[in-house]
Amino acid sequence: MSYYKTPLKYGDTTVDEFIPRDIKDVHIVRIGDYEPDFSNLEKKLNEVLDSPLGTPPFEQLVQESYGPGKRVLFMVDDKTRPNLHTKVLLPLVAGRLLKAGVEKKDIGIIISSGSHVPASPKEVEQRILGPELYAEWKDHVLAHDCDSGNTNVGTTSRGTPILIDQQALDSCLLIPLSDSEYHYFAGQAGTVKLFCPGVAGRETIRVNHPRMFDLEKGFVEGCRLGNCEGNPVIQDMIEIAELMKKRIPIFCVDCIVHHDEIVYLQAGDIVECHKAASAPLRALRVVEVDEPADLVFVSVGELGVNLYQAGKGIHAAWNAIRHDRKGWIVLLSPCEDGIGSAGYEEAMRAAKDMEVQDALRFVIQTYCSEKTFKIGNQKPPDLFRILLDVAEGNIKVISGLDPEELRSIYRMEGCSVNGPEQVREQLREIVARFLTETPTPRIYVLDDPGLLVNVRNQIH
Repeated sequence: MSYYKTPLKYGDTTVDEFIPRDIKDVHIVRIGDYEPDFSNLEKKLNEVLDSPLGTPPFEQLVQESYGPGKRVLFMVDDKTRPNLHTKVLLPLVAGRLLKAGVEKKDIGIIISSGSHVPASPKEVEQRILGPELYAEWKDHVLAHDCDSGNTNVGTTSRGTPILIDQQALDSCLLIPLSDSEYHYFAGQAGTVKLFCPGVAGRETIRVNHPRMFDLEKGFVEGCRLGNCEGNPVIQDMIEIAELMKKRIPIFCVDCIVHHDEIVYLQAGDIVECHKAASAPLRALRVVEVDEPADLVFVSVGELGVNLYQAGKGIHAAWNAIRHDRKGWIVLLSPCEDGIGSAGYEEAMRAAKDMEVQDALRFVIQTYCSEKTFKIGNQKPPDLFRILLDVAEGNIKVISGLDPEELRSIYRMEGCSVNGPEQVREQLREIVARFLTETPTPRIYVLDDPGLLVNVRNQIH
């Protein structure tokens, strides 16, 4: 039997040839060709540093802000993000700092981990900086702890207390290195999210995030992938960034990564960078299709370290699948770190014997108020609203997780493998099973969980 070339990543291993060629309606869902407005990344970076949005040029701001003994602080993503941009941009921007007269001992790098588990030194080396940068900068790395060392600097108009890491507040200049991307409830990640949740205290995150919830629908209408207008979560985060701008000079360096390459660069005012990324993100992340799929294969690649992070893939596939509980989603994600969130696990266990709609209301009422919310508690409402459209057991997870736990607690079918070499066999078996129910399926293959698939004629 011959198979389509539809390569997907299982972790960092490519898996291919699992959809038989006698199935005619097979589509790899991708963005078309995108031409960046630069061919030389370093030259483009120097251009945006010299002509930034809404701030003085980089060197001018450095000279106005810095003096020997003061700290210039890079803000970078944590271990749950790819950090390709961090490895590329940090040495280039640091080089400009050193040439501008900043002493190396005065440069810090804070991991903007929000309320995620802080990275170990090994994880900083392997997942954030890479071995070469880590060897050079390991003594400059600062950890954020959402439960200590944070200072209240005010309250947003929505009533969110603003607790910010004192290490950031003590710096003379903050340089967020941002990777703008779509986000499933904040609308758009990167830029302002490096402050909240990035270096925010737990109380700030706990009050901000519950603004997403709706008892019947799961999330309020504005809190959706790619949307910032009328989105109370991201608007609250923007307000926090605006307040921080008044306290400390901020020079953001923002990019968009597409197929492992930086294809967009901007710099300057952090809120202006957030706004500027909207148009290129739409061009790079939105795919229009006429009909939904019957079967969607989705990979989260190296982001699939745990089920919590792998939810991005499920969410992306949900937009592409038919919403009448007849479609299947197949997720490739090793989940070597297990579930990845105690809050996610606790809420799912508590609701395991309830019907989906009842479970949705229960987890929001019990775990998602301003008083009870913990990071991870947003995942159960997101999953339960998906399960209203995709039947229990119709999300198939190829991973190293326990199949019984996936089925009984998370209402997904666990397809356990002991390594990448077994993944293709599992995929072929799933296709064969699906064909017994739907002999002529429409199949989508989605290798980018950051895509928003807009279906014109959804089936409900």
